[in-house]
Amino acid sequence: MAQLTFIGAAGTVTGSKHLVQTASGHRFLVDCGMFQGPASVTQLNDAPLPVPPAEIEAVVVTHGHIDHVGYLPKIVKDGFKGTIYCTPPTAALIEIVLDDAAGLQTEVHHHHDHQQGRPVTPPPLYDQGDVDATLKLLKTVPLHAPFDVCGATVTYKNAGHIIGSAFADMSLDGKRVVFSGDLGRYGRPLLFDPENLETADVVVCESTYGDRLHPPDPLGDLQKALGAALARGGPIIIPAFAVERTQDLLLAIATLQRSDAQIASLPVHVDSPMSIKVDGVFEKFPDAYRPLQNSADALFGCRNVTLHVTSDDSKKLNSLNTPAIVIASSGMLSGGRILFHVHSQISNSRATVIFCGFQSPGTLGNLLVNGAHSIRIFGDELTVQATIVNLSGYSAHADQNELLRWLGTLGNKPTLYAVHGDPRVVTTFDSVVSQRLGLKTVAGTRGTTVEL
Repeated sequence: MAQLTFIGAAGTVTGSKHLVQTASGHRFLVDCGMFQGPASVTQLNDAPLPVPPAEIEAVVVTHGHIDHVGYLPKIVKDGFKGTIYCTPPTAALIEIVLDDAAGLQTEVHHHHDHQQGRPVTPPPLYDQGDVDATLKLLKTVPLHAPFDVCGATVTYKNAGHIIGSAFADMSLDGKRVVFSGDLGRYGRPLLFDPENLETADVVVCESTYGDRLHPPDPLGDLQKALGAALARGGPIIIPAFAVERTQDLLLAIATLQRSDAQIASLPVHVDSPMSIKVDGVFEKFPDAYRPLQNSADALFGCRNVTLHVTSDDSKKLNSLNTPAIVIASSGMLSGGRILFHVHSQISNSRATVIFCGFQSPGTLGNLLVNGAHSIRIFGDELTVQATIVNLSGYSAHADQNELLRWLGTLGNKPTLYAVHGDPRVVTTFDSVVSQRLGLKTVAGTRGTTVEL
């Protein structure tokens, strides 16, 4: 009988890794992500896998976020030589995010090791050479095209989370098993809705927002936040994930520009080389998202946009003292150019910092949205005088109702394993799914093995 072992995103939100062993003994992973967040979670990146990477024959990737693909170069470094399957847009994203991850690890290691009084940090998990070796193992498969993985027949179907995202629907040793990856939203202006399920014996389902609902009017909330920021008269700093969130925001601002004269006059600065590369993925795969208005002569239809590639261009933004939107990564203030902009403006009572996504515990972003009065950036203790706004409506994850809507398309009642959520959230989600849909629910627990 086939078995499933939960390695990551089971008891945590990040580090998605699920090990499948077929009845004949073949092994493959579904996703291979990096743990992110506080040290208690990131230290799990150093834990060995339950089987040597050389004995893993393939990886089925659901999408290109770092917590689903960021550990790939590590297993390649440790001996994995199999095939890595993904959709074509996901392959393009993997190259971007892994290049960035390798560079960031090297930069952080070098920075810490050259500060007096700081302990020497462990070496990076991998380097650019490992990334290059990983990219050679990618094999792209379009949506709805069945492919064989160790005797299992796998079909990708649109998950609606980010461009190229898919859930994996597989026939495995006489059972139908679905891995949701990360499930997206319904009715979003940029991406198509998640596809319906059919029947299944087992569903491994994410539950990141399984205990809550997203606000019903994210565009209206963004308009109010920008209007209030304009009244304050200072810069508007928006930390945003480079993959998808920046593009969602540009599209939202473009929509507001058509009806709000004040917002239409605001300069918009995109200060993220990685985001600019992701924009190119959208240009390369126009059929992977909804048709956009006025996108031919403006970035996602957004006007007054300036792209900042060089560090010198970025530094000029730190002297802004009038209303302008600055979008930069990372979305949780865990690194990148955004830290310089927050450092420059956080003590400015006229400035506004707008968060538009989940802020993992232990991150600087989490401290700010939870009311920190002071923060430390680059060794400087800074008083928080800027207005902090937290807009949760732009999350790319399905909320509780959307997860139930997706699961409600099932034609039968399989066993559900809830993963990719805080333990408290998973408990709530399991209870709701059991009560409303009548499914047998089990919380995925890291290190445990179940029979499929």
